[in-house]
Amino acid sequence: MDIDTNERPEITYRPFTEADFDAVAKVCARTWASDVEGVYDRITFGRVLTAGSLRRSQFSFVAQQGIKVVGACFGGFAKDGAIIVNEHWEQRFKELMVPARKRAKIGGPSVEELLFSRLRMYTTADVFISRGYSNADAELNLCVVDPAARNQGIGSAMLEEAVMRFCEHGARGFFTMLTKNSDCQFSERAGLKLIQEKRGVYGDPNAGVIYLYGRRL
Repeated sequence: MDIDTNERPEITYRPFTEADFDAVAKVCARTWASDVEGVYDRITFGRVLTAGSLRRSQFSFVAQQGIKVVGACFGGFAKDGAIIVNEHWEQRFKELMVPARKRAKIGGPSVEELLFSRLRMYTTADVFISRGYSNADAELNLCVVDPAARNQGIGSAMLEEAVMRFCEHGARGFFTMLTKNSDCQFSERAGLKLIQEKRGVYGDPNAGVIYLYGRRL
């Protein structure tokens, strides 16, 4: 009997646990920091991104293939014009930012831009939420798939689950923040539309562009 060596293990979806933290951080690093020199800098960025997303989230789950975490999706809700903050992950984020800021100073422009573009995204998101738009009721903080596990429908399945949770919560719409390294076409195929484009700190055209995409429900 011939064995198909290309057959992949089944994909399952389950709630995120703290034991998944570094696995998700590594997926983020492989996705958005693959061009950064130094393993430590890549995983530092991945941890900051993961904790930063969790601190703004009220639900979180992962995609697992075999024994490996290959994707993650985090989402949060706004109340009274502000994102609801997860206090546990807020503290973890602050702790991780201390070494991250030090590494950003010596890691070069690419490391600085990875870190500080993420902080600009949080600020832009907070301003958007404060204005009370219908698609600011909920925020898709993270939807990432390991590059080696793509083209299996994992991202679409996770986004569909997130949308269902947004609807169950009564959100009128949701938004997400993206960078030039994000798959904007994936978001557009899922019905999200570009709402805002922001260039760098104080409009610096040489810094990275961030995008705000939204969708009404």
